[in-house]
Amino acid sequence: MDSKPPSPEVLSMETSTRDDSYFRIRYNDKVKYVVVTRGTFNSDELCLPLYSLPPLPYEDDGWTVARVSRNPGSPQLQFVLENRPLQGVKEIWHPEQVDCLALKRVQRLTMNVSECTRKGQETPQSTVIAKIARFEWEIPRIEQEGHVYRLLQDTDIGPQFLGHVVEQGRVIGFVLEKLHGKSASIEHRARCTEVLGRLHRLGLLHGDVNRHNFMVGDGWTKMIDFEKSKETQDEGLVKAEVSSLSSALEDESGRGAGFL
Repeated sequence: MDSKPPSPEVLSMETSTRDDSYFRIRYNDKVKYVVVTRGTFNSDELCLPLYSLPPLPYEDDGWTVARVSRNPGSPQLQFVLENRPLQGVKEIWHPEQVDCLALKRVQRLTMNVSECTRKGQETPQSTVIAKIARFEWEIPRIEQEGHVYRLLQDTDIGPQFLGHVVEQGRVIGFVLEKLHGKSASIEHRARCTEVLGRLHRLGLLHGDVNRHNFMVGDGWTKMIDFEKSKETQDEGLVKAEVSSLSSALEDESGRGAGFL
């Protein structure tokens, strides 16, 4: 008896009825990208893309991106296949590389950050944080944050960088240790001031000081989310970031908390 062919699975999506929509789709051990031209589908169809898309040759290695549209004045769908290299992170400095398809999501934290385990190692102790670029336009942010983690190696300012996440030969993200602590509050101001000062002495600005980007535990304080961090010698920017700390630690609006 022939085995049933695998079904495509939507890994990521960015939809809009006013612009093009983007889908990242897994088929067996392949990842394909589909761009749906504005106006091709309505909002309901975009929410269920696998029922709306034409039958694409997912098993074919000869393409990376499919562009789907509708003939003007006709209900007929058409698609064009492109076989082009996709942009990836260029600064690859850690020896460990993890296949994105070997990660099993435990909990989604934001659109591109999840708690994960490696398949075959599904225990609470093996949970890591994975942050990826779902689509090419997110690569520069991953590149920048990965560079900052390189500068933070062996400083104990942030979580341990465990390796790069790869997808079909290109780096699209990274994995970090999961910190078992809680978000800081105003009572932790001294501890947060100290770790922020250590970051500044390295010539780095965090760029997004909020209470959820400071994690505290038994005897330790660390910072997370360095996506907006940058190297700077501007004392004015450093002083402004320090001055914003107290109000950030008192903020109960949920800013920076992700989906939690």
